[in-house]
Amino acid sequence: MGNEDITVESIRRDYPPVLTSHQVSELLGLAPRTVMAMAADGRLKARRLPGARKYQFFREDIITALLENTVVEASSMADETTPVSD
Repeated sequence: MGNEDITVESIRRDYPPVLTSHQVSELLGLAPRTVMAMAADGRLKARRLPGARKYQFFREDIITALLENTVVEASSMADETTPVSD
């Protein structure tokens, strides 16, 4: 699945409720090590059982992170801005 085609509905349809680091890296288009680093420093919400090395991610947490960090394209921002007058 190409990242340009990702919607909240497709994530819910195509991914299980609990994701591995590999699944999150596939979804976000990042290296698995980057996903683990982001989990370790708190940029991505993750869980890990005591004594376990692997992170687990709730699908809804990843969706929330995507929605909270959506980048607005410059062309759509230009439509919403008004010129500053003197």
